Amino acid sequence: MRRFIFYIILMVFLFSGKLCAQQLPLTTQYLFNPYAINPAMAGYFGYAELYLDYRREWVNIQGGPQTFRLSGFGQIYQDKMWLGGEVYSDKTGAFSTFKASISYSYILQTGDNQNLFFGIWGNYFQHSFNLSNVTGIDPNDPLIQNRSSINGSVFNAGFGIDYNRLDFNIGFAMPNAFSNNSIPSPTKPDFSMQREAIFYASNIFSIDDQWQILGSVVFRKTKNEPLLTEGSAMAIFDKQFWSGLTYRNTGVLALNIGGYLFKGIVFNYAYEIGTSGISRASGGSHEITLSFRMGMQGSNYFENKNQGNRPGRRVKRYRYNEQLGPQIIDYQNKDNR
Repeated sequence: MRRFIFYIILMVFLFSGKLCAQQLPLTTQYLFNPYAINPAMAGYFGYAELYLDYRREWVNIQGGPQTFRLSGFGQIYQDKMWLGGEVYSDKTGAFSTFKASISYSYILQTGDNQNLFFGIWGNYFQHSFNLSNVTGIDPNDPLIQNRSSINGSVFNAGFGIDYNRLDFNIGFAMPNAFSNNSIPSPTKPDFSMQREAIFYASNIFSIDDQWQILGSVVFRKTKNEPLLTEGSAMAIFDKQFWSGLTYRNTGVLALNIGGYLFKGIVFNYAYEIGTSGISRASGGSHEITLSFRMGMQGSNYFENKNQGNRPGRRVKRYRYNEQLGPQIIDYQNKDNR
């Protein structure tokens, strides 16, 4: 059933539109870090983690977007409650944004190998537009008179939920749940964030003892903007190294390659190239991620610390009694193969 649902979602992706816009910096980090797409999934693998990320878009265009991002999370009560946070600095030409957020998530076990992840978070945005190097603007505009920059800050909040069963995940998140509908003043800019929703699904398909395929689809919708869709296929070797492709309906193809190195350290590199429009001549985008998983056990990066091999399945062990017949001794976790 979960594979059938995944294929239906994939078909919807393939026949979706081709135009979109973005409000927040994009990333492919969610392929190996679920927190990057839904902060409700903090602690998905049972470890406290820290991520450092740098992204440079449109390398052939002066002033192209650059994003520095630091995020992480750790448990605050057993393995059920987690506290996380993120800060990033995003700069495009004369415009820059600083964001700081804090998140709380709760993991509810709903059955064998089934979990619900709930999360809420608060966001703070500081926006700035530098006028010193901007040309072609009206000096008599009341919005910029006697100013060297235009600054503004805004608060927002979001929430998310994720359902996990074995190798299957499906979830929904609203990075910014509130939207400002007020009319901006001629002398005061409106830096408010628009409401944004993310829907996604993923599944890991096991090929053999060493190879797995992670397939995922993501739908992003920002108020007053077209739908943004992504589809990914990533090969995982020995649950330690990975490489895959992501296609975005803006005409962008991304290559990801990464793996677990040693002592909790993970490296990932992503290169995006445009297949149409301005992105085709932009020179592509580069993204580098370095992360640290605290208390990492073994070398299987896609393995949960507390459940041995999560996702997995519970297998019964029997002992035969001549009078009573087969009797269950206990259960063991096995790979879902």
